[in-house]
Amino acid sequence: MGETQITVAKYLQIRLEQMGLKHLFGIAGNYTAPFLNTILEDKQAKIQVINDTNEINAGHCTDAYARLNGFGAVAVTYGVGAFTLLNSVAGSFVEHCPVLVINGAPTSSDQLKNIAQGLLSSHMTGDMYSNINVYRNVTVAAEQVTGAADAPYKIDALLNACILYGKPVYLEVFEDVWRMKCAAPSTDLVKRSLKGCHENAQKAAKKVAELAKGKEIIFWAGEEIHRYGLQQEFLNLIEETDTEFVTSILGKSVISEDHPRFKGVFNGNASPKDVQERFKKAGVKIAVGVWTTGKNLGGFDVWNDDTVLANHSGVRIGAAYEPNVSLKDFMHYLPQALLEVKFEAYQMYGAAKLKSSFFVAAAGESKGKKTGITYDLFFAKMNSFINKSHVVVADAGFPLLGSQGIHIAEANGFVAQASWLSIGYSVPAATGVKCARPDKRVVVFVGDGAFQETCQAISTQNKLKHNTIVFVLDNEIYGIEQLLVNPNPFRGKDKIDYPLEDLNEVYAYNEMHPWKYSKLVDVFGGTGFEVSDMEALDEALDQLDGIEGNTIIHVHLPKTSIPEAIAYKNGKPGEDEFLNPKWDLC
Repeated sequence: MGETQITVAKYLQIRLEQMGLKHLFGIAGNYTAPFLNTILEDKQAKIQVINDTNEINAGHCTDAYARLNGFGAVAVTYGVGAFTLLNSVAGSFVEHCPVLVINGAPTSSDQLKNIAQGLLSSHMTGDMYSNINVYRNVTVAAEQVTGAADAPYKIDALLNACILYGKPVYLEVFEDVWRMKCAAPSTDLVKRSLKGCHENAQKAAKKVAELAKGKEIIFWAGEEIHRYGLQQEFLNLIEETDTEFVTSILGKSVISEDHPRFKGVFNGNASPKDVQERFKKAGVKIAVGVWTTGKNLGGFDVWNDDTVLANHSGVRIGAAYEPNVSLKDFMHYLPQALLEVKFEAYQMYGAAKLKSSFFVAAAGESKGKKTGITYDLFFAKMNSFINKSHVVVADAGFPLLGSQGIHIAEANGFVAQASWLSIGYSVPAATGVKCARPDKRVVVFVGDGAFQETCQAISTQNKLKHNTIVFVLDNEIYGIEQLLVNPNPFRGKDKIDYPLEDLNEVYAYNEMHPWKYSKLVDVFGGTGFEVSDMEALDEALDQLDGIEGNTIIHVHLPKTSIPEAIAYKNGKPGEDEFLNPKWDLC
C-alpha cells in the first residue's frame, strides 16, 4: 500500500476511506487538528470535512448519515466537545447506528503534568479516563491511543466492532500521537457480520409454521431489516408467501410503500384506526426485526401467544424462545416452513388498498374553502406533496405521529429517531441525509420546541447549498409533553372543569418562546414562508420547485390541535390527573 511507515492520523484516514466514508462531521478543536489537517492537506482525499455549528448537531447529522451510508464518523475535541456530543451518540447506540466517535485528547506531556503537578490543560477534569469511561456506556468498544505502536491494532479493532455490532465505537487519541509513525495498513479491513446458529434458525421457522397452521398470518416489519441490510430477504419472504405486511413506526419505509402487499404503519394504539383494528384481527402476527419500544407498541401487548418476535437476539414464539438466530437465516428458512403447512395470508382490506382513515377525512375538510391548519389537515396535504424525489425526516412528538401515515414510495425514504426521541434531531439529521443521498430533496417536519433546540443546523445546510425544506409546526407549546402529563386542555367539548385551574390550561412551563421562524433565513440563509391557512400553504408549496436553496416554512397551528393518532390519550388520565374521582382506577 505504498509507504511502510505513516502517521497515525494518515492510518485512520486510510481506514475510514476503506469504510466508504465520504463526509466527516464535527467541530474542530486543537487536540483533533492534526488529524483534520492530514485530510485537508491531502488533495486526493476522498473525505470531505464538514464543520457543524455544535457537537449535538454534528452527532445527529452523523447518526442520520450512518443510517443511509452504512457508516458515519464524527470528530470533536476533549471534554467540552465530547461531553456535548454524548446525547447524540446515546441515540445512535439505542437505535443501532454504526458511528465512530473520534476524540482528540491532551498530549502525553499534559497528562503527566496533570498526574504529577495537578496542572489541568484545557478541557481536562483531572481524570485522564473521564472521557472514555463516559463513552463506555454508549458504545460497544472504546479505545485510548497513547502511543503509535498499538494504534493500528486499536483502530482496526474498533472499526470491526462498529460494523459487527452496528453500534457506535469510541476512539480517543492523544494530540501528540497523531503525528507519530506507525506501520501502514498491509491488508484490507475484514468486515464481519454476526452469525447465528443455522439449526436454531430452522427450528424457529418450523415452530412459527406450526403456530401459523390453519390461521391467517400477517408480517410486521421493523427497523432491523434496514439496519442489517435485509430488505431483499424481506421482499423474498413477502413474495414467496404472498403475504401482506405492515411496518412499525421505526421501520417505516424499510422497503417501498408502493409494494402491493404493504398495508400501513402499525404503532399500537397510536396507529391510524383502520390499520389498528384490522391488524389486531390477524390470527398470527409475525414481527420481523421489530423492537419492543414504547413508540413501536403504543399500548399494544406483544407478549401474546399470537405474536412472534424475531430480531437480532433470537425468536420468541408464544412461550418458546430460540436464541442465537440471525434474522437473515430466519427469513431464509421461514418461507419453506410456512409453505409446508396450511396457512392463510391475512387480507387487511381485501383487494383494494385504502388510505389512512384520518387522511381521507382530513383531505375532504379542506376542499373549496379557506380554513385554518390542523395537524391532520397538514399531513393530509403532505401525503399528496411527498414523492420519490424526497426523503422525509420527522422529529419526535406530534410531527412523528402525524407523519406516520404519509405514503413513502422510496425505500429508506423516512428517517426518525423514534426510540431515543431526542427533540431537535430532525433538522441536523437532514444534513446527514442529504450528504448520504445528494440525489434526494430532504423534507423535515419539526415542532417549534424541537426546532429551537437545533435550528443552527439550517446554516450548515445553507453553507453546503442543500435544498432542504423545513416545516416548523408551531403550536406555541411543547404539545407532547403537555399531553403526557395532563391531556385535559386537548379534550375540546369533553374537557373536565377542574377546581384546580392549572389542570384546565396548558402549563406555563410548556409555553414556547415566540419566534418568527421564517425570518431566521435572514441570519442563516435561504428562503422563508409563514402560513396560517391551507390556501397559504398551497401557495408556498407551489413555489418550492423554483427554489434551489434551503427553505423554512413556518406553519401556524392551534395550540390544542393534536394528530388523530395520539387522540386516544384524551380518554385516559394524564400523570397529573390520577387524584380526580372521574378516573376511578381501583
